[in-house]
Amino acid sequence: MKPKEFLRFVLLAVPAVLLGGCVTPKVWEAGQFARYHEPASPVDVRLFYSDRAKDVLVDYVEIRDNDAKSRRRAFWLEPNASLLRERRRPHFVSLETERGLSPIPLSLPVPTDHRPTSDEALYALVSTDGRTFTLYSASKEIGKYDLPVYRDASGRVKQVLLTPLAVTADLGIVGSVVGVIIVYAYAGSFGYNPSY
Repeated sequence: MKPKEFLRFVLLAVPAVLLGGCVTPKVWEAGQFARYHEPASPVDVRLFYSDRAKDVLVDYVEIRDNDAKSRRRAFWLEPNASLLRERRRPHFVSLETERGLSPIPLSLPVPTDHRPTSDEALYALVSTDGRTFTLYSASKEIGKYDLPVYRDASGRVKQVLLTPLAVTADLGIVGSVVGVIIVYAYAGSFGYNPSY
């Protein structure tokens, strides 16, 4: 192969190898096939206090995107607070857990002078969109919490299952391009010039 032909071969081969495998990276793009769980609208959040656990049980209605079906979920607030901040799935518990627990009054935000004044009273103010609540003990704010929004694992499973097909497609693409380049290079070595 002459130097000029070799240079043509390299100029065609390098982009083919670098750009040919485009299916596998697409399958593994961040968020590809992701399904999100989030509070339904209306949220219908309920809070309960457990004297025994010294914690708040959060009960709300959840939906999964592109899914008309909703379901009621419950989780303990404190052990899951960091998961909520990181938008990860909380550790859910049975709805039966709320039996015998004391309900915590909920209301939309109101002026400070209309809030309960009892030193022991727990109550929560719910945001107007219903996705956030602020927990209070009398006039002291305990914390502000978002209801869970998290990605489920089904997207990762699809990525793993589709990877062999994607790799096969990439190999086929790269192999076809390299094959055409090799045929072009050999055709040039036998005196055939396709540019005429």
